[in-house]
Amino acid sequence: MKAKTAIYIVEEHHEAYLVWKHAQHRMKRTGNILVHIDEHSDMGIPFLNMPVPGATVDSAEVADFTYNELGIATFIIPAIYEGIFKDIYWIKQRHGQTNRLAHKMYVRSQNNKGTFLAGGQEAVLNRYDDQAKTKSTSAMRYRFYKQHISDIKHFGPVVLDIDLDYFSCIQNPLQQELRVEITAEEYASFMRTPYHRIRFFDFGRVDAACEDGRYYYYFNRIQDPRESPLKVSQETIQRRIDQVIAILEERIQRPLLITICRSRNSGYTPQDQWEFIETQLIASLQRIYDVASCTHVQEIIHQDIPVYGINEPAVHPEGNLAR
Repeated sequence: MKAKTAIYIVEEHHEAYLVWKHAQHRMKRTGNILVHIDEHSDMGIPFLNMPVPGATVDSAEVADFTYNELGIATFIIPAIYEGIFKDIYWIKQRHGQTNRLAHKMYVRSQNNKGTFLAGGQEAVLNRYDDQAKTKSTSAMRYRFYKQHISDIKHFGPVVLDIDLDYFSCIQNPLQQELRVEITAEEYASFMRTPYHRIRFFDFGRVDAACEDGRYYYYFNRIQDPRESPLKVSQETIQRRIDQVIAILEERIQRPLLITICRSRNSGYTPQDQWEFIETQLIASLQRIYDVASCTHVQEIIHQDIPVYGINEPAVHPEGNLAR
């Protein structure tokens, strides 16, 4: 008999946190296993102004936290800090180095208010505790694995999280062009000094321009745009989907829930491939699991969020989408 599960579709990956909070009735209260199939670890530590929500926070507050505090690479650590996950398996196409034995890690709030998060290797925390003759009871300890899909073991119940960019990926969509209108004063300030602060932010090239009496920043206006070496053919995509499904069918027989991230608006999944990948992937998952429902994140928050550059006109129609 096929295991029963539910699929949740998210547009961008930080929305997986919102789904995990919404669907906690499908999981254990704490200590779950997350199998994260993605070209990116998404294990960054967010800079928070709001504290990580507790177990009793309502859905509106969770949505507020998700959209205003988390990024597409910083949503897993808060879930670990809350205790939702204890073991993280990051599955990537090609890791430089994999590990069968866990990297023992920790995350804690340095101000004990759920905002100033910090983390690292558990051994470092233990040495600090030994020197201070204390025990960091507020730190959440977890195990982190970097593996290939063929390396994963046979699991019991897990939370399965899949980004479509695992199957074909734009390596750095931040290098795609974006135009943002600015004031005349901001334009003059930028042109006046080579030390303008925006020149030093790490999002690639920035230029300023005056066009028809209006002023703009251009991010990554590059004459010779780069092709992504991680974007592959439809035949390779299908082969990768078939490989993942074969492994999941054999080794992950009880997914508590499945999140699928499109990553189409951020640009990490190619615009001309995301729909094919999603269609083939969901059909394959429905073949090996008893999928009770397939829910889009907007059905959870009861809000229609415009998808920039897809359902809405882009700020710069002649340019490419940007993250």
